Amino acid sequence: MLRTSLMGTPGAQFLNVAGDAFYAAGVLVLAIGLVREASLVTRRPLGVLAMAVVAVWPLLTGLATVPLGMVEPEGYGAAWTVFGYVGLVVPAAAGLIAALQISRAGVVAPPWKWAPLWVLGLYALAWSVPQLVIASIGGADAQLYVGLFAMLSTLAFLAGTLGLGTLALLLAARHRPASVDVFRSTPET
Repeated sequence: MLRTSLMGTPGAQFLNVAGDAFYAAGVLVLAIGLVREASLVTRRPLGVLAMAVVAVWPLLTGLATVPLGMVEPEGYGAAWTVFGYVGLVVPAAAGLIAALQISRAGVVAPPWKWAPLWVLGLYALAWSVPQLVIASIGGADAQLYVGLFAMLSTLAFLAGTLGLGTLALLLAARHRPASVDVFRSTPET
């Protein structure tokens, strides 16, 4: 959350990389788990791969912008266009696959197993509302709604990171019995 307030300062690049690395580590721990039963996707290959893409995508995009900036410094070429479309499709597809794999794995109890899909829907809403508003009223009048767009994107970001992270911690803290109680019959006399 400090990225936007520290943008342009000398330590901002380090903060970006560190934030992306911590995010990736957290998502990978949830994907792999310390044991198979602790993995949100029970270590199914498709789920682990999708969560790994979700985890490392911010790091990869940060690294990819450096060579693209050298090739096309103006930012309006074909490479940036392809990068923009790939940047929309790949994380959205990986997020959808990961959310579906989490819900299918059965590790998280209902209704919370659907929480990643709820957050993905919120992200889709936060992305599509500005697109629809700008397309319908034009770019000049869209400036009136910048506060709404910022609020939607911040809400989606907080739901995805803070919301799902807090939910994961709360659900993990639930007490699970290590064994089933066995009631013995009275001894024969």
